[in-house]
Amino acid sequence: MESKTTFIIKLVTFYCLCTLNLFNAIDIYHNDSLDDFLQDHAKKSIPKDPKAGKLYDVSLPSNFTGMEVSVVQLQSSSVWAQGANLSYFRVPPRIYPNPNVTWLDLVFSNLGNWSSYYYNMPNYTFVTPILGISAYGVRHAKGQNGQFTSTTTKLDLPLIRHPIMVRFPSVWLPRGKCVKFYSNGRTTITNMSLSHTCEVWGQGYFAIVARVPSTHHVWKLWVIGFGVGCVGFLLCGFVLFKIIRFVEKRKIQKMETESEKSEVLDTKYVGHSKMPCAFGIRTQPVLETDYFP
Repeated sequence: MESKTTFIIKLVTFYCLCTLNLFNAIDIYHNDSLDDFLQDHAKKSIPKDPKAGKLYDVSLPSNFTGMEVSVVQLQSSSVWAQGANLSYFRVPPRIYPNPNVTWLDLVFSNLGNWSSYYYNMPNYTFVTPILGISAYGVRHAKGQNGQFTSTTTKLDLPLIRHPIMVRFPSVWLPRGKCVKFYSNGRTTITNMSLSHTCEVWGQGYFAIVARVPSTHHVWKLWVIGFGVGCVGFLLCGFVLFKIIRFVEKRKIQKMETESEKSEVLDTKYVGHSKMPCAFGIRTQPVLETDYFP
C-alpha cells in the first residue's frame, strides 16, 4: 500500500498538470494566436508528399471537439489561372500571393460551438458558425550544412477583380448581416448580396449575424401581441356565441315544423283574427233509444 506522502505527492502533481493545461487552454481561447494555432496543426496534418488540390482533415486536441479544420496545398500558378472552389469558400482567379511562393496552403476552419469563445458581437446574435480562411506559404532554403530548412509565412491574397464567396451551411435566416473579424479586434458589417452567402475581400473569419431587439422593443412587441391575443380571444368567443345561438334557433324551427306536420288544425276567424280550430268529431253521439220513459 502506498504511503501517505507518496499519495500527497501524486495528488499535487496531478493538480499542477491540470492547472497548467487549463492555463494553456485559456491562453488559446482568448489571445490572438488562433491563426498560428490552427496553422501549426494544419502543417502537421499534411503528408510529406501531398496531392495538390486534395483536402486534408486537421487533427486537433481532444478538448477542441466541435471545431473542424482542413487544409489544402495548391500551386500559386493554379490559383492565378483557375482560383479554388473548396470547402465553404470560392476563391476567384487572378490572385497572386504576396510574398511570392510556388506553393501555398489554404487553411479552412469552422469554429462551430467555439465561435462565441473567440468572438463576440454586442447587440447581435450568430446565425451561423464562424468560418475562417488563411493562406500560408512554405519557403525552402539550403543551409550551410547542406540540409534544407522550411519556413512558413502568412501570405496576403490581394483580390483584383472579384471577392471571395463564403457560403454558409445550415442558415435558418437566409438574409442577415455579414461580419468580418480582424486580428486586431476590429469588425466590419455588410449586407448580404446573395442568400446564404457573403462576399468578402481578403482572408479572415466570417459569420452571418442578426440584430437582437432591444428590451424596449421586446416589451412593445409583447404588449402588442398580448392586445392582439385578447382581441382575437374575444372575437372567437363572440363568433362561437353567435354560432351556438344560430344552431339553437334552427333546432327550434325544425321542431316547430315537425310539430305542425304531425297535427293539422283547421282555422276559423274569430272577429278579425284567424285562430286554429280542431276538426269536428267524425261519429256523432246517438242515444240508445229514441223514446223517453
